[in-house]
Amino acid sequence: MSNEANKAMNAAKSDAIFDAAKREMPMEIRKADFIAEVRRVHYEASIRKGFTAAEALVLCMKPTF
Repeated sequence: MSNEANKAMNAAKSDAIFDAAKREMPMEIRKADFIAEVRRVHYEASIRKGFTAAEALVLCMKPTF
């Protein structure tokens, strides 16, 4: 395949990837909203358990067990 053909194929692939990502944007917004809600729940739980606001914020940055 010629260099020009490779460039055209790569451009078409990139366009398809961006188009697919754009179509998924509404779901991404829903996921981001959900993640934010979960982080808020963890933050508020940490405050209730006696952590300072700064400590709670750090704990919520990487919510792992």
